Amino acid sequence: MKRTSSRSGVLVIQPLPGIGDMVWHLPHLAAIAAHEPEGRVSVLTKPRSLSDQLLAGTCAVEKVHWINRPGAHSGLLGFFRLVAMLRRARYRKVWLLHDSARYAVASVLAGIPQRTGIADGWQRLLFNVRPLRPVPRNAHTVERADHLLAGLGITVDRTPPMLRARLIEREALHAAAASCPRPWFCVGIGSSEAFKQWGEENFSRLTSLLASRHGGTIFLLGGRSEAAMAAALVAHAPPNARLRAWIQQPLQRVIALLADSRLFLGNDTGMLNLAAACGTPSVGLFGHPVSAWVAQSSPCIHPVYPDTGLSESGVRSISVEAVMQRVDALLAEPHAQRPD
Repeated sequence: MKRTSSRSGVLVIQPLPGIGDMVWHLPHLAAIAAHEPEGRVSVLTKPRSLSDQLLAGTCAVEKVHWINRPGAHSGLLGFFRLVAMLRRARYRKVWLLHDSARYAVASVLAGIPQRTGIADGWQRLLFNVRPLRPVPRNAHTVERADHLLAGLGITVDRTPPMLRARLIEREALHAAAASCPRPWFCVGIGSSEAFKQWGEENFSRLTSLLASRHGGTIFLLGGRSEAAMAAALVAHAPPNARLRAWIQQPLQRVIALLADSRLFLGNDTGMLNLAAACGTPSVGLFGHPVSAWVAQSSPCIHPVYPDTGLSESGVRSISVEAVMQRVDALLAEPHAQRPD
């Protein structure tokens, strides 16, 4: 009894690797933190999610731990390293927002007294805090987390914005972009998979039209792999287009920019989800069937689909004119008129 009472804190395990994956779970983190007596949670996830940057300053999150797979936590030996890490942390409760048996078993072996999660098969026997009804097996991972929390009487709030820029980052942004005319537009040229990439030619035509119709400054967002595309877009932009490459920037700085921008448009990637979480009107390019759920995941996401229907190469079939039509309509709406 003495050993159990010495445990404290709540751990949320969310092992999906992308930035967008963690953005989808922001409402769950906030709801779980509000439900638990500690008022805060720690998160166990993968480094690719950049959660140490994404969740920095989020009052609901106390600490971020890494799952290094591939790496130190791969294989059988890595599994027991993970168990040892969890045992040392001495959490009193774990929420598993994934149906992996690996993390459920690890939580048991680590001696975490209270355990709950979305798994519905035999793994459910490893949980001793269960919703009234089993979580549906075939729903999207985020919807399954919704069911778990609802079954435990917890309300999830997705009212945007779910992310707010820190003051220090906003001040740094305004200093760095002081010479950039308003309004600010963000264009996400990055893509985690080739089938989500709209392509340099399309983005070139789009940014030229956007600049000629609405002026301001266009920030090109992406990672290292998009550096060459961003440089080419800037180099070939017409004289009236003010394009600025904003590549591989610290995530908190990107959040500050997105929160202060009139509109985001871009590929179906984590940056789109990030923009929507900031409450920024966001035009998303959706061509593949796997993206169907994402397109409806936020009231701030305004999807554009190919006329030919969803397919493996569908995003390339989305016309520049169709995207500009959606952009023009959004900018004409009163709720999209952010202060410049």
